[in-house]
Amino acid sequence: MAGNDRKRLETIGQKTIVDQIINTLTESIIRGDYKSGSKLPSEFELMEELQVSRNSLREAMKILATMGIVEIKRGDGTYICSQVNPTLFDRLVYSMIYDVSSSDELLELRQILDESTVQLAMSKITPEEVEKLQHSIDKMKDACKNQDVEQMQTCDLEFHMLLIDSCKNIFFIRILKSVYSIFEKSIVENVRKETVDSKAPLYHQRILDCIVNKDYNTVHEVVAESLATWRERV
Repeated sequence: MAGNDRKRLETIGQKTIVDQIINTLTESIIRGDYKSGSKLPSEFELMEELQVSRNSLREAMKILATMGIVEIKRGDGTYICSQVNPTLFDRLVYSMIYDVSSSDELLELRQILDESTVQLAMSKITPEEVEKLQHSIDKMKDACKNQDVEQMQTCDLEFHMLLIDSCKNIFFIRILKSVYSIFEKSIVENVRKETVDSKAPLYHQRILDCIVNKDYNTVHEVVAESLATWRERV
């Protein structure tokens, strides 16, 4: 898109300059201000437009290049990659999550996403996927009995990934898996601290039963119950 046609970039403030440059440029790409394969304004133009130093801009561009968002061609300029790496989307999700001002908002987000996952799975899940989910629950029960923390953590995350895949919506799956990569640390920590008397297998079983029985009326209750102990860790 020609420089005169696009929306002017916002001037960058003084806090976390490099991160702000990255966020401003990625948001501009998402808006469509820059098309795949298009050339960015010159370094001097970007410095003037963003009101940032050359060092900060170059550092941001190196990070964007590492992320697969831009390609720096020496002696020519910087271009938007023809196929923007999915990491761009992941970064925007991370930015969104870290902007959440409280753990209550984070819990509310996960409650909404988990409920949506369960409801979507109800209409799309196959018998084979139900079997895989049940197997994951059974493995977690055994791990719980054996106090195998590592296996419990693996099964916990496996259950959520299998459930997300059963939704069969590539956009929804991409969003959920990006968000869950952020939740993963607290999920693992929650399992570690609940080793002796973990209720996770029970919660997972209730979720699966809810899906199999297409019990839409209890979705909110079942998901809220499953997040009760996780809430204390975020």
